[in-house]
Amino acid sequence: MNKKNDISPYTEWVKSRLDEMEAVLKVVENTVEGVAADTRKNADQTVKDMKKHRDAFKAKLKDEYKDDAKAWSETSEKLEKEWDAFEDDVDAYWKSVGEKSDAIEDAFKAQAEAQQKAWNDTAERIRKAAAEFKADRDAEVDAAVAKADLMAQNAGAKLGHMGDAGKASWAALRSALTESRSAFDAANTKAQAAFKDAMKKNQKT
Repeated sequence: MNKKNDISPYTEWVKSRLDEMEAVLKVVENTVEGVAADTRKNADQTVKDMKKHRDAFKAKLKDEYKDDAKAWSETSEKLEKEWDAFEDDVDAYWKSVGEKSDAIEDAFKAQAEAQQKAWNDTAERIRKAAAEFKADRDAEVDAAVAKADLMAQNAGAKLGHMGDAGKASWAALRSALTESRSAFDAANTKAQAAFKDAMKKNQKT
């Protein structure tokens, strides 16, 4: 297998979370200039904290985990804590600036789009990598990715409905993002497992 097609489910996980972080930070940084003076200091500090957690993910993206589940288990536990802290900081930011509805909606849509794009990119990388397999193995992967894609599409559709709902609270939007993220993760896991299985079969034949 060529190195360019050496797909790591762990790296894909880090990338997907990092994409969401970048998306919401972009929206937040566009709003912080308009924050009232009495809350600006707290808002600025919260943004700095968010970037610190984002940078922790960036640092881990440089590591190569491949199939080292033990190493990933230790790393993922730390990154999950960074992720939870990042989300808590996002909550704190919206509370400090008064939950500006337009900005919150923008942040939600940005994260939702990041989730969908991360899945689409992963699926495309898997399909391209599987194209080097023998025809029957390639077909197995393509079918598995297609099934996983249905899960992802359903998750995306639910997010779309939430985005159209209007003035939902950030807590409700965060809950919807968490649910869809789990669905995208499940789709990713199924597709990655199919790819790994097909790769092993391809090497034996």
